[in-house]
Amino acid sequence: MIKWFTFVKIFLPSIFFITFHRASSQNTTPDTSSQTSSLKNAINLYHRFLSPETGLYDGTEYAYAAYYPFTINEGHPFFQEKRFDTGAVFYNGILYENVPLMFDIVKEELLTKDPNSVKTIRLNTERVERFIIFRHTFIKLNHDSDDSATLRSGFYDLLYNGNTSLYKKISKSFETTSDTYFGIKQYVVESSQYFIKRDNHYYKIKNKKTLLVVMNNKKKEVEQFIKKNKLSLKKDKENALKNIVAYYDEIGTLKKDNN
Repeated sequence: MIKWFTFVKIFLPSIFFITFHRASSQNTTPDTSSQTSSLKNAINLYHRFLSPETGLYDGTEYAYAAYYPFTINEGHPFFQEKRFDTGAVFYNGILYENVPLMFDIVKEELLTKDPNSVKTIRLNTERVERFIIFRHTFIKLNHDSDDSATLRSGFYDLLYNGNTSLYKKISKSFETTSDTYFGIKQYVVESSQYFIKRDNHYYKIKNKKTLLVVMNNKKKEVEQFIKKNKLSLKKDKENALKNIVAYYDEIGTLKKDNN
């Protein structure tokens, strides 16, 4: 059994490389669709041979009752919904698709089901690079010395990805209320922070003023765009930021092309 497992680990990555290399070498002009198809076939072959893929289930069991040994009267600690969604995760250097996933925002832990769907497993956070759940892409960002005051390490929802990127950090916490009639109640409170990545630096966007500081080289154009499209960071911050960042990238690209 050990010899077979060793063979699979060594031989299948070789197939993966050879299949992709052949697809890339068949024509002098790259055929993107052919390369993508060959690469996907190689990945599927890799996963079929390793099924059930024990590498994905190397974490410990998730015990909801141990984490939250109290009644939550309103809300829940998970992203979007209190249920699993079919998503994808890049884990320990390998892409796993069509995987049941649930994201505990309070504990910042990604969860999946064991192969028999009996237990809920906590994936090793250190090995999770990115994942897709409820059609949202989460990226693990690690702050460096330059951005440590702005950005803390964790999973961020990627809202826009271009020369300039927009990230959303979602947080959930508990608040407690009590009175003589209802007693003690626990509520989940959600909050969000937004960050722009420009020139390999992260900037926290609190309001329009901080946004224009980050986009100071195109301040006039951005202000005109906001006014023309009646965008409001106070009323709909997320939608406004996505549109503004996309426009900022667009006018930056146009300027480079004209030069």
